Amino acid sequence: MAAKNHIDLVDKTMRVLEIIGAHSGGIALREIAARAGLVKSSAFRILFTLTELGYCEKAPGNGTYAATPQFRALGGADTRSSLVAIAKPRLEQSRSRLGEAAWLAELRSGNVVLVAVAEAAHPLRLAFRVGDVCPWHASALGKAVAAYLSRQQLAEALGSGRLRQFTESTITTRRSLSAELALTRRRGYSMNREETIGGALAYGAPVFDNTGRVIAAVSITAPVARSGAAKRDAMIAEVKELGQAITAEVVRLGLRGDASGAPAASRDGDHSLTA
Repeated sequence: MAAKNHIDLVDKTMRVLEIIGAHSGGIALREIAARAGLVKSSAFRILFTLTELGYCEKAPGNGTYAATPQFRALGGADTRSSLVAIAKPRLEQSRSRLGEAAWLAELRSGNVVLVAVAEAAHPLRLAFRVGDVCPWHASALGKAVAAYLSRQQLAEALGSGRLRQFTESTITTRRSLSAELALTRRRGYSMNREETIGGALAYGAPVFDNTGRVIAAVSITAPVARSGAAKRDAMIAEVKELGQAITAEVVRLGLRGDASGAPAASRDGDHSLTA
């Protein structure tokens, strides 16, 4: 009876998926067929269908097949690498359009952590590192996430101590920060104008998951000296579009944020802070 219930095509498809999933850099059709014990024509038809469904993609240069973020998001697994995979090409596109660095930071274990960057080519540029923690109150990335936390969640994230002052422009009171985060929600982007580093400008925008919780943020950064009015307007438009594009893909794939991070409120949650 068990043998009658066995579906041979499902068996073959799962073998192909397992092989693709184990080769992050891509793998050729010939090798997939050999490893799965299939003739090339059968392997090709399976790969063609999986590509149509969005679970794998064929590299145009060498013809290898690789798993997509949609495949890696099955079962909610590997959300972090999927988020970076979704964001990286979009960061690079933003960098190409503006000539300035584009960043992705993720909410991880109660911190906003830089996880990906498309660096600018200019000699004069801002140098941060993947893995750096973004201040909640002073960075565009931190404020883009903080704006969508509830009062309790943000209070826990900030702690009870004094807000650290990085420059003369840094927000140091919770009342001022509350007003800044309210403004961030109204206009759809955050701003860091020399609040962490003198001479540095950054605009940020939130990224939401499929439940409406904020899970990450993106930013565009540039020196103030290279940011006239037209450039600032372009940076704002670009970062808002970037955040929306990544959110749309995250929602489409059903990705969810880090459950161990500070629990994120919905876009319409209770955001006010006490002074």
